[in-house]
Amino acid sequence: MALLIACAGCTNKELRGPGRIVTLDTDVVGLSGLTVDEHGALWAPGEDGDAVVRIDPQTFGVTRYAVGGGAPGTDLEAMTWVDGTRFVLGTETQEKGRLRDVVLDGRLDRDRFVVTSVGHVDYARWNLTAPDNRGIEGVCHVDGVLVLATELVQRQRGRRWAPLGMFDPKTQTWTAHRVALTSKTGKLAAIDCRAVDGSIEALAVERHYGVSRLLRFTVPRGPEGKWIEPRVAADLSESISPLPNFEGLVWMEDGSAVLATDNQYRGSAPDPSRLYFIPASAIQ
Repeated sequence: MALLIACAGCTNKELRGPGRIVTLDTDVVGLSGLTVDEHGALWAPGEDGDAVVRIDPQTFGVTRYAVGGGAPGTDLEAMTWVDGTRFVLGTETQEKGRLRDVVLDGRLDRDRFVVTSVGHVDYARWNLTAPDNRGIEGVCHVDGVLVLATELVQRQRGRRWAPLGMFDPKTQTWTAHRVALTSKTGKLAAIDCRAVDGSIEALAVERHYGVSRLLRFTVPRGPEGKWIEPRVAADLSESISPLPNFEGLVWMEDGSAVLATDNQYRGSAPDPSRLYFIPASAIQ
């Protein structure tokens, strides 16, 4: 059985966090995105685009599924469970000056995970083009609506903003929002959302070197794009050391959060992938 062990003593670095830290036994590197299905299992894509993993909610054993149907050179950067064995994934590529990035439908087909294109995020909605290695970094699904967070940054009104897209499949309409960033260098790296009293509440990761924050905000419904002001729900740089690169987030029903680390940097994987369990008491 693949083991998932508590991280104390598993590395030369002393890991510190407000909750449990767990090390994953998997050869899939660069986990980017995280979601939970109806059975409580966690799922994450490898950003290289060749595999997704299922993490057992009891044993935390990792099962690898090879990805089929993806276009060469397309990185998987975000993932959300929709229903049954169906997921939606966000992507990026290394092409500079892109006008759009692909949104994928993903379905588990026995021992394979098959993806097909179901649409695009068009950056022209924000009058932007995408640089290489920045694209759709987060996606969540609530009440049939998709919310997609991008790693792009737009400077407007003397501040830094992250483009945030909302897509309603029923009406086939897009809404182009912007979320204010709270640091000088951070970018959105993950998002999860839930329905609260008819509104869509979101929790997102803002991160860069030395920056790791959980942002909380309401995503407005309707066709008109808004300038969204978040609040910092947790500054993880104050409670987690050393600070990893968080690129996956699940906001649990009890108010806690699970974060997945991306251990791939310039092709190297010096540390194993990990899950950080953040208690609800540490999130405002």
